[in-house]
Amino acid sequence: MNIATPLLLDLDSFLARAEERGAPLETRAAEAVLGLLALCEARRRTGLPEPTEELAAELLHTLLPLYVSATEDELPDYVAALVALADHTHEAGRLNAKRHAKLVARVHELAGGFRQAMTSPRRTTWPRLYGNLLRADGVDTTDPRAVRGWLDVFAARPHAERRAAFAFAASSAEEPLGEAAYAEALCAERSGQARLLLAGRLEAAAVAERVRPRPGEGPLVADAPAGLSDDELDDWYDEQAAVLADRWTAAGLDALLHGPFAHLAPGGGAAPLPLLTLTEAMAGTRLEMVGDEFAPLPPAPLPASPEDQAALLRATPLPQLLERAAADPEGADDRTRELALATGFLVRGQDGVLGAGPSAEAWRDGGPAELTGLALNMLGALLAQLAEDEKTAEEYEGEHMLTLYLLCEQAGTAQSVARLAALSDMWLVPPKHESAPVASGGPATGDYELPDLQTLSAILGIPTLTAADREGLQPAATRLVHLMDGLAALGATERTGDALSLTPLGTALLREALLPGIGGAAADVFPTREQMRGWDAERMVAAARYWPKPVARQTLGDWLAAHGTDGWTPLFEALAAPCPGPEPARRRALLTALDGTAVPDETLHRLLADPVLGAWAEQLLSARGQAPATPAVPLSARAVRLVDELEAVRLAASLDHRMTANENEPEPGLFDGLRAAFDKAAADWPGGGPALLMALTAADPHITAFLAQPLSHHPDRATAEQARRAWRTFLTGGEARAGSRRTKRPARRVGGKRKRR
Repeated sequence: MNIATPLLLDLDSFLARAEERGAPLETRAAEAVLGLLALCEARRRTGLPEPTEELAAELLHTLLPLYVSATEDELPDYVAALVALADHTHEAGRLNAKRHAKLVARVHELAGGFRQAMTSPRRTTWPRLYGNLLRADGVDTTDPRAVRGWLDVFAARPHAERRAAFAFAASSAEEPLGEAAYAEALCAERSGQARLLLAGRLEAAAVAERVRPRPGEGPLVADAPAGLSDDELDDWYDEQAAVLADRWTAAGLDALLHGPFAHLAPGGGAAPLPLLTLTEAMAGTRLEMVGDEFAPLPPAPLPASPEDQAALLRATPLPQLLERAAADPEGADDRTRELALATGFLVRGQDGVLGAGPSAEAWRDGGPAELTGLALNMLGALLAQLAEDEKTAEEYEGEHMLTLYLLCEQAGTAQSVARLAALSDMWLVPPKHESAPVASGGPATGDYELPDLQTLSAILGIPTLTAADREGLQPAATRLVHLMDGLAALGATERTGDALSLTPLGTALLREALLPGIGGAAADVFPTREQMRGWDAERMVAAARYWPKPVARQTLGDWLAAHGTDGWTPLFEALAAPCPGPEPARRRALLTALDGTAVPDETLHRLLADPVLGAWAEQLLSARGQAPATPAVPLSARAVRLVDELEAVRLAASLDHRMTANENEPEPGLFDGLRAAFDKAAADWPGGGPALLMALTAADPHITAFLAQPLSHHPDRATAEQARRAWRTFLTGGEARAGSRRTKRPARRVGGKRKRR
């Protein structure tokens, strides 16, 4: 009986039987397979764990990649050990021939995923990584002195050499610059979890054997010493987990990485690294905002190169402050020490004394990718600190990340502090004012005061604001300014008076935070300007439909400049493409983001016959004094133009009502302005109002439905009946469901108020 580990398994007999069959097994592989399957609570009626398809998947895709060091050439040994165990279970009469064949086939199916998991930088742990490095260098991993000697030599290597040995770096220039830091953070998190889980499995197995022993199964876990307190028992199982971990990686490695060489395996504490918290929050915010739709964030100015990004980071105040704290912990204030500890610039030794951490060395000697990873950790830690600070405390979890995400949507365009504060405080700001650029003015730092009432009304698009309104908005604005000024310490934001924006560095950091956590191609999530210019027209339009109008205008202009005159025709085809729900209107809305004066005359003349955009082309040509003959434009295109114009009237009337009406005052059934606009259009339409409604429904059933509801109150009975018919068709025909998916905007504040005037 092999009892060198805390697991009481007959490894020797299993190896001997494999030898007798002429298929000898590798001892380490066999021991790991038996041990991990046993800790999965596999039945052991044969004396060894009995594999199932589910347990095989957990072993190959989860447990072995969490605990075992193995070179790529050694991976087939683990598959062979699992197949041999299935053969043993079959021979012992616990697995019939059909189930045995199915299990073996499933193991071979799982082998590809096993190889991928064992070789992925995102799936490793520090013990596994160092175990692999030791084995690759030919070190005897069963000799603790040899392992210690190798670590002594490795720790003395230059920083860059050590980093290269980890192989965390991005495999291609297409991967995010922060990919290496993200993979290392995952390694640290998995390392901490692996040790706790293994100790927990050992204790759970021991408790189960005492409380509910299985008939016909011998003991699995060696008994703990008697008389231990709960804390001592936890420590004992933790030590047993270390014994197992060392057998599956390298002798003595666990104690070394938790002791004298802890600086070689940073970030394995109980709390997740700020980088991981940041990427999770950024990915979660995006998921809440857009779901799984194709909705890339707009391209924004970024540092010109990784080297420029590194230079920008080195020039920012916060890392310089943390570097000084690493050199002189006692000279730093509590807030700085807190950030330094969270980001690894400081570590607390076993004696409780603060000293320079691994991030201090990385900051001093690291390249652009490593500095980006450090900056992501700093940004995550800074956001966590600001979320708890009295001046910048979040009113709901994730509020600050949402603010940053919304600034990403503005693509570096300066925004008004007052307007952002009003939106966060649930003021009703007219849509055309939500993302309008602002002129900077006033001091870049220091106390912030909202603009005077006249200027504030102009910024918010809300007339007749009072001094009380301004006073009520000041706390939200002050809190936002403190947040932005705090993030400016990392160079992520800049503010001059009422104007604030993400810097190119801030955009780059948030892009780096989003891409590793969201997966997929970078151009599908957060494209650069160069990536965007290479898109086709359909992709360009599908992305730009959600962007703020100023951003869409600039980006479409860049795209057209890259494609020249040949870009106009495919762009118009994409804008007019048939789509369900509200999508056609969203695409047509991009027409207002185009520079109409730049469209060539010949392109507009060809567009006249388009059943969707013909009337739009006619309007532009008429403005140029080239009014075409009336029959040149299809009636359907005129209906499209009218449906957009009438919807604009309806929305404006509804907004005006909400801005000026008394609280809880219902909207009128039919706004006078909408009725007048509709009647004017119907007077010139063949067949009058009912025929116009039918044409509008054919042009855009989704938008027409929202016109039809109020027009069902039209005094003309035939028009009202046709409107009711269109509304019922919309409700029952699936259009309402097809158009229900919209860009999500999470509620910013529970119980917030809306300003109406």
